[in-house]
Amino acid sequence: MGMDDQRSRGGGTGIPAAVLALLGGLFHLIGVAGGAVMLAGDDDLGRALLTFLLHVIVAGVLTTGGVGLILAKPFGRAFTIAGAALALVLYVTVLVLGSFGIYFLGLANNTLPIGYTALLCLPAVATLVLASLRPTARWVTSGWS
Repeated sequence: MGMDDQRSRGGGTGIPAAVLALLGGLFHLIGVAGGAVMLAGDDDLGRALLTFLLHVIVAGVLTTGGVGLILAKPFGRAFTIAGAALALVLYVTVLVLGSFGIYFLGLANNTLPIGYTALLCLPAVATLVLASLRPTARWVTSGWS
């Protein structure tokens, strides 16, 4: 079995999707920590709680998806697609609201430029595309064997 056989099973898209999902999950875990700090010291408890909970959800879904993809399990692909789509919706929401001067998620405020959030869309889109491709679907049915 050569490298072409491995690629035909979808490892060429499934593994990069898994790595991106895990990196996205790690990024949002950092956001969880930031949300916890906000909860401790922010005057706006609602905003701090929303930031904390959204980061927890996205981190959990992306991390579960990344691990599932590494294990070549169908749930991993589903969770990765859902997590990347959710992250993308959050980033776009932050961008739209930020354009109206409404900041949440701790990503766009006076300390972090809104362009930073726009850059976050790139890995989310890449994760979503890689996880959605047909070879990744094959990966989660044939796996490492």
